Amino acid sequence: MTRISTGITDLDKKLQGGFPEGECILITGEPGTGKTIIGIQFLYNACKEGKRCALIATEETPEKIIIHGKALGFDLEPFVNTNQLSMVRFLEIRAFDIGEGTNQKYIEIDDINNLLHMMQEDIDVIVLDNMGTFSIGVDLKEFRDKVDALAYLLSKQNRTSLIMMDATAHELTHRITEYSTYGTIKLTTKENPYTGKMERYMYMPKMRGTKVTLELINYDITEEGIKLLSSKSNK
Repeated sequence: MTRISTGITDLDKKLQGGFPEGECILITGEPGTGKTIIGIQFLYNACKEGKRCALIATEETPEKIIIHGKALGFDLEPFVNTNQLSMVRFLEIRAFDIGEGTNQKYIEIDDINNLLHMMQEDIDVIVLDNMGTFSIGVDLKEFRDKVDALAYLLSKQNRTSLIMMDATAHELTHRITEYSTYGTIKLTTKENPYTGKMERYMYMPKMRGTKVTLELINYDITEEGIKLLSSKSNK
C-alpha cells in the first residue's frame, strides 16, 4: 500500500509510513487538541513533495490559517501564491447565510460534493476543516448518507483527504462518520495519573490496511507543531 506522509515524522512511524494514499481519514477531537494543526502540517508537507492540494475551510478564513501555519514554521503562503494550494472560502458563505436572518440557508455536504466535481483533476490532497459544520440541523440518516457519498467520491477520485470533526458534533451524530472513513484518529486531553497534570493524547481505533497500536499516544503542541512523546497505557 502506498503511503503519504502525515508531516509528523513519529506519526508516520506509527502508521507504517503515513496515511494510506487515496483514502479518507477522520481526525476528531476537542477544541485545542490540534486538529487544524495536523491539517496544516499535512498540507505543508504534501506541497513540499510537489502535490496539488486544497483546503476547504468552514471555521476560519484562509488568511488566519496561513498566519497559524507561519507561527509554527509551516508557511503555506508561497504554495497559495503559485496555485499549488487552493484555499476554498466556505466560512464566508456560512457567515453570509447565517446573517440573512429568518431566510438563512446553511451550506450542506452536497455543496462540497459539487465543489469536488468542479475541482481540477490534478488535486492530490484535500483537507476539510470542519465537518461538524454540516451536521447542524440534519437528520442522522441523511447525514450518514451524505458522508458516505463524500467519502466514496474522494476515494474514487484517489484523493488523500483529512476530514476534521469537532468532538461535540461527532458525539451528537453518534460517531457515524467513523463508519464512512478509511481510518480514524481521535485527539483528546486527560489527566496524567502520575503527574496530576492535563496532557494531550491521540488514539487510533481504526486504520485499514495498517497495523496500529491501541495505546494512547502522548503528544504536545510545540512552537514547531505537533510532536509525539512517549506512549502511555490508558490507566
